[in-house]
Amino acid sequence: MILRIPQIYFLSFFLVISLNAQKKDSIKSVIETDLQNIDSYKKKINYLVKRGVNILEDDLYASEQYLNYAQSIVQEDDKKGKARILKNLGNVYHKKGENNKSLLSYLQSRNLYEELNDTINIARNLLKEGVVYNYLKEYKKAISSSEESIKLANSINNLSLVGRNYICMGGTYRRLKKIDSSFIFYNKALKIFTDLKNELRISTIKNDLALLYGSEDRYDEAVKIHLGNIAYIKENHSLINVSTTFYNIGYSFLKLKEYDKSLKYLDSSFQVADKQGFKYIIAKITEKQSIIHKEKGNFEEAFKNHVLFKKYSDSIFSLKKQKQIKELELKNEFEAERKELEAIASRKELQKRLYLRLFVIVLIAALIIGYLIWRDSVSRTQIVKDKYEKEKLKKQVLVEQVKASETELKYLIADNTMRLEFIKQLSNQIRKDKRSNDYKTVQEYANTLLLKLQQQITTENKLSLVQDKINEVNKGFEEKLKTLYPNLTKTEREMCSFLRLNLSIKEIASIRNSSIDSIKALRYRIRKKMQIPKNEELEGFVQGI
Repeated sequence: MILRIPQIYFLSFFLVISLNAQKKDSIKSVIETDLQNIDSYKKKINYLVKRGVNILEDDLYASEQYLNYAQSIVQEDDKKGKARILKNLGNVYHKKGENNKSLLSYLQSRNLYEELNDTINIARNLLKEGVVYNYLKEYKKAISSSEESIKLANSINNLSLVGRNYICMGGTYRRLKKIDSSFIFYNKALKIFTDLKNELRISTIKNDLALLYGSEDRYDEAVKIHLGNIAYIKENHSLINVSTTFYNIGYSFLKLKEYDKSLKYLDSSFQVADKQGFKYIIAKITEKQSIIHKEKGNFEEAFKNHVLFKKYSDSIFSLKKQKQIKELELKNEFEAERKELEAIASRKELQKRLYLRLFVIVLIAALIIGYLIWRDSVSRTQIVKDKYEKEKLKKQVLVEQVKASETELKYLIADNTMRLEFIKQLSNQIRKDKRSNDYKTVQEYANTLLLKLQQQITTENKLSLVQDKINEVNKGFEEKLKTLYPNLTKTEREMCSFLRLNLSIKEIASIRNSSIDSIKALRYRIRKKMQIPKNEELEGFVQGI
């Protein structure tokens, strides 16, 4: 039974699916076994991502499986982990030629990095988006992404990232046939990486310059640069760069119509691309192989290559894919806008809550202040009221004291008047007895007694004026004494009143019916309490108050 070409492709398709399923199960089993020996969540994610990155060049399919497994276990709140996984998945999809999925991964990764304010990774993602846009022939978007990435890279002084963006922009302008602009950006990139002594990037720029010569139909110069650079690229570059360089050499020989050399390098490119699953490069290789075989008259080979070209190119550049890309961009933009709206709504809600809290705080503060003012007012009123009552009570006590003093003074004056009358009568009787008595001794005694009585009469006459003098002198004097010397007793204040009248110790002793010693002791206590200097008279000090 002879199998036709479509049947062969059909059987090959199912064989590939079967092999891939077995490989997927095998990789999953290895991953689960490895994860059993890792205890923490972060270590698991870190292991899966690192493993996926490390085998990216050697086994694209396995790399994707590791990253997909990481995506299946990543926690919802681990934004950094999610962004890292999506960025590396974008690299995998780009190498496979699935640029629509690659672009979506980069966009989603960048959104997460923007939420984390991770400037360096936002700039890196923008660079990768620019590269993918170039492959999708969306050159304006590619330039816009690169310019935005350069702006961020300059803000953090990352010259290497600026140089990589210049390389990307050089490629964009080359595809747009803007040769001068392309040369400008390649030379800018070359200067940066020469200063940084980065041979890997310099090698990449040489490759791109060779492509630029090719766009000007200077294929001899392009081939010379490629062949001079191929050894370094094979040793130091990624497999996708190796495959691309082989393709570029093959394409240059095609343009020079050296078909055998072209097929040789295109076949080398195909072997690497097919092994790694680089669909985009395979589509370009098979297209050129079909053209060469057609030129050489090998129509069967040309047809086979054309079928492969259609298969891969349709999967990459179909109208449906373009629509999907647009949908992905719109979806990403919508998601970003939705998050922005949610953030705005959240901020507004937060502001409302803040204003409400401030209003409640101000209201409570106003109530507290009002209460304190009211309580202070009540307290002040009560204090004034209490003070008034105390003053009223003091006044009543003072009035009572004045009345008592007046009564006592009246009794004293009455007593003095009676004693004065008695002394006068006694004095008259003694005079009468003196004239009628002839004894000299009796007369002498009588004279002495009369003299004393006369002195007492003079004193008693003075005492009869005490009431008026005290009332005149003591207007406000006692209150002033209480204010200035609150520790003076009532007796001591009365003593001060007598001193103010300039009465002698003997007169005061007579008025108070006390001994002279007790009056002296009272004077001493007053001097001590008033702290009167020794060189100053008590009477003069009291009279000066």
